[in-house]
Amino acid sequence: MTNTEAASDKKPAEAPVFLEDRLKQAWERYATAVYVLCGLVIAGMLAKGGLDYLNVQKELEIQKEYAACATPEAFKAFAAEHRSHPLGAMVELKLADEAFLGGKFAEAVTNYEKAVADLPAGPFQSRAKLGLAASLVRSGKAAEAEASLRKILNDAAEYKALRCEAGYDLAELAVSGGHPGDVQNLATQLMQIDPTSPFAERAFALRSELGPGAGAAPPIAVPAVR
Repeated sequence: MTNTEAASDKKPAEAPVFLEDRLKQAWERYATAVYVLCGLVIAGMLAKGGLDYLNVQKELEIQKEYAACATPEAFKAFAAEHRSHPLGAMVELKLADEAFLGGKFAEAVTNYEKAVADLPAGPFQSRAKLGLAASLVRSGKAAEAEASLRKILNDAAEYKALRCEAGYDLAELAVSGGHPGDVQNLATQLMQIDPTSPFAERAFALRSELGPGAGAAPPIAVPAVR
């Protein structure tokens, strides 16, 4: 059996893990940023000077509630009560990551969707989008996952690193779904976005592993990169 045939025999549910290892390290990397975000919220309020004392005290109470959370139930209650607050959105992302790592993919989808909706545009929201796509794959919703990943890949406003990661995840999804011919197009697009990206290099390495037969499939329609 050739490498291409072996790749084609994989079921979508057996798709390579394209976020799991990274999520295990995510909160170690971003834990400090959560507290920085809290500090910025309070600092911004104090800097304006026009906000009254009660509003500042309310903000401090939310900070205390967050600091007091010590169980999954407490974090869930906090997120439900403070969805409109940046910390509530961060807790939604935390709960989504934990659900994903715990194999509760339907729950992860729900929490990632909330996090995407509630987090401001930036690296945390972008990571929530990627987590959502990974959870959709694990939930057996490969078509929805592919649509989410392509939206990230083709969004010129997104971070290049995230777009390239989404593109590589699409390449892995294509292989596991029996469409290895798509990898060449994706690898080429990643090089156009950021030729220095390790994900672009990995996409071409994946293409090489599949062998020359992988390029025989008709090219997929890839939206132009702006």
